[in-house]
Amino acid sequence: MFTKSPTLTLSTLAPAVPGIAEAMTGLTVLDAYLADPTAAAKQVGPEWIKLTPRGKFTARDGRVFDVDPELLAARFVQDGVDLPVDIDHATVKKAMFGEAAPAVGWISKLEARADGLYGKVEWLADGLAVLAARTHRYISPTLKHDENGKAYWLHSAALVAAPAASMAAVASADLSTLKEPTMLKAIAAALGLSEDASEASCLSAVTNLKARIDPAVHQAALDQVKTLSADLDARNAADHQAKVDALLDGALKEKRIVPAQRDQYAALCATPEGLVQVTALFATLTATLSASGLDDKRPGEKTATLTAEDREVMRMMGLSEEDYRKHNGLTAA
Repeated sequence: MFTKSPTLTLSTLAPAVPGIAEAMTGLTVLDAYLADPTAAAKQVGPEWIKLTPRGKFTARDGRVFDVDPELLAARFVQDGVDLPVDIDHATVKKAMFGEAAPAVGWISKLEARADGLYGKVEWLADGLAVLAARTHRYISPTLKHDENGKAYWLHSAALVAAPAASMAAVASADLSTLKEPTMLKAIAAALGLSEDASEASCLSAVTNLKARIDPAVHQAALDQVKTLSADLDARNAADHQAKVDALLDGALKEKRIVPAQRDQYAALCATPEGLVQVTALFATLTATLSASGLDDKRPGEKTATLTAEDREVMRMMGLSEEDYRKHNGLTAA
C-alpha cells in the first residue's frame, strides 16, 4: 500500500561512470507524488507531477541552473510533441548507444505555476507498475541549457530511485554531446579494441601504450630536435648576414650610400622583412654621389683640405665636417 510521500527533495548526484560526466548535467530530483499526494493512497499514478522548481538553484556539485517555467511551457506548445517519461533517463543514456528506451508515461501538457514547472502525465502500465513497486519514486527532468545554466528545452523526464541510492546518475544528458559514443568507438578501434569496448578499457589501453615509451628515448628525441633547431637557426642567421653584406657592399660600390650610412642600414636589415624593405629602397636610389678621390689613397696620404666634391657629399648627407673627416679618415685642416 502506498504511504504519504516526503516533502520536496532537491538533489544532484555526480555521475559515477567514467566518461559520462561530460554528458550529464546536475538537476533536481522531485518526489513523483509531490504535486498529488492523494494519488499514492488511491494506488494510481499522479496526474500532475512537478518537474523542476522556478528560478535559480544550485546543484550538489556547485553548478547553478536557472529555470523559467513559462519559457519551457511555451517551447513545449511550439514543438507540439508529447514528452516521454522513462526509467533512469533511458531515453538519453540508452539511446546514446542505440539501445531500446521505451517510455513508461507521456507528458501531454506543461503548466507554469508559481513554484515551478508541472507536467500532466498519461501513465502507461509499466509506469504504474514501477510506481506501485516503489523502486523509482522520484522525478528527474532532462533539460538542455546554455553555458550560463539557463534551461531552454525540456527533453524528457525520468523516474529514478531515491537520491541516497547508489546509481550512475540522476541527471540528464546535454544533447549536444551525443556524438561521444561514436568517438569512443573510433578510439577503441584505433587502440585495437572492439567497438563496444568500455571507456575504462580504452583508458587502460592508453595507459599501457604510454608505459611502453622509454623516457630516455623520449628525452633523446627532444634533445635532438632542440639541436637541429639551433643548427637551423644558426644557418639561417649566417645566410641572412651574407645577404645584408652583399647588399650594402653593392650599394657602397655603386655610390648609392656613403660609408657613414652603412651601420645605419645594417641595423634596418636586422630582420628578413627589413632586408626586403632596404633592398626595395636601394632600387629607387641613383648613383648621385661623386667620388671622394680617396679610393686610391693610402693611409699615409690623408688629406687635410676638403674638396668641393667632399663638401657636396657632406651637404647631401647632412654631415658635419668633423663627422665627415672622422668617417673618411681625414685629419683636421
